[in-house]
Amino acid sequence: MPNSSRWLDDLKNKKIMVLGLGKSGISVIEKLSEKSLDVIAVDLNPALNIGCQLDFMAKEKNFKLEVRLDEEADKKPGLLDGVEMIIVSPGISNENGLVKAADNKGIPIISEIEFGWQLLDESEKKNTIAVTGTNGKTTVVTLIQKIFAGSGLDAVSCGNIGNPLTAVSGKGFSPDLIRVIEVSSFQLERIKGFNPFTGIMLNITGDHMDRHHSMKNYAQIKFRLFSNSGAGQWGIFNADDANICSWLRRAGFYSGRGFSVLQSSIKKQIFPGIYYKNGRVLYEISSKVSGEIDITDSSLVGNHNISNMMACIAAAKIFGLKDNSIKSAIRDFKNLEHRTEFVAEVDGIRVFNDSKATNPDAAICALKSFNKEVTLILGGKDKDMDFSVMIPAMEETVENVILIGEAGPKIASCFNNYRFKKGRMSFSVYSCSSFKEAVDKCFKVAGKGKVILLSPACASFDMFKDYNDRGKQFKELVLERALRKKDGKQ
Repeated sequence: MPNSSRWLDDLKNKKIMVLGLGKSGISVIEKLSEKSLDVIAVDLNPALNIGCQLDFMAKEKNFKLEVRLDEEADKKPGLLDGVEMIIVSPGISNENGLVKAADNKGIPIISEIEFGWQLLDESEKKNTIAVTGTNGKTTVVTLIQKIFAGSGLDAVSCGNIGNPLTAVSGKGFSPDLIRVIEVSSFQLERIKGFNPFTGIMLNITGDHMDRHHSMKNYAQIKFRLFSNSGAGQWGIFNADDANICSWLRRAGFYSGRGFSVLQSSIKKQIFPGIYYKNGRVLYEISSKVSGEIDITDSSLVGNHNISNMMACIAAAKIFGLKDNSIKSAIRDFKNLEHRTEFVAEVDGIRVFNDSKATNPDAAICALKSFNKEVTLILGGKDKDMDFSVMIPAMEETVENVILIGEAGPKIASCFNNYRFKKGRMSFSVYSCSSFKEAVDKCFKVAGKGKVILLSPACASFDMFKDYNDRGKQFKELVLERALRKKDGKQ
């Protein structure tokens, strides 16, 4: 593919379909409008309120734009007539009818993140750090951006974090801007030339099995982050993750690639590499770049967050940042919303919001921060996950489980099977039909001095707009209860 803005010039006489009209899709259309292209914009949600915005854009930029908001659009291959390229948003799977039809016709399909990448020139591409993994991506991307900004550099977090790469690519940005890109498996499915200077693989555990169907396929897609990596580039890998190590051992992964591999561990010393010991992160990037950074002042807790901080330090040292600036940014960094976030203490019960835990491994990480004291809200939209992997951690930390959502019956069945095999289970299980009922039940069964934790291990779309909505509603219910208690109304 051609590089930089010349790529848009090459698309000028082509008809382009933008499939999926969330933030990513709208961002793509804004860039395409700069070249007066012929664009068809498609989304399966007929209630999407973007018609006025797109009409205004088409009139202002004077380009041809056809908008189709139709829940049956994926069953209408005629929409592909004349289309020469499709740019898909992350939420559009390979099972979409238009995607399948386009593949059969040989119409090129790329992801939004690939589109944004092609808008960068070669010098801009060297100022990129991309982060993927099952859990921790947003925390790591945000912390890296804070470290670079605290070092006096111009840096932006983008990608799957809610700020499309396309929106921060093209004209009008500083040539020195560091782009720290969160990349999901959905975005990696349709890359071609995407090739960040530094790639970070945090962890690989089960997630999105409803879309990727197997762990092997999921891991393979994740490792596409490094499919174009070559000489002079870097890969940072968590050496404590069994799935990552398995892929790194595969014959041919390093062969002829020439890029530098840096591994991190909290379990063992790695040279060169990064490891953790007694509150310090010790690093050896090369024979000339080594040292240690004290992270004991960080508010981030848990081994998973130590691993996250190590990845951030590795990226910062590759770019030559000073230890004091890195340490200061880590010290000042506050845990992100919806990630084991302390909400309030009500009736002597501490309440935590971990709504971002959308898979079992994320919930396990949260549970490891507590003793045998937790009343856990669990459930939501199932992604074909195995919830039995949570039971060992739950036996050690959970007293009560409150099940909600579409996955509730499946999880209950999982627990019943476990109880039948083991003869016992050390936590009680309750099912609730509404979120408010679940929160009320938590306060009924949790005792003073205990913990209520929302860590659902599921997606949120069965009951909520997204995990942010779920977390905000949870906090509202808890804080309303706290206020009523304070006013003596309960």
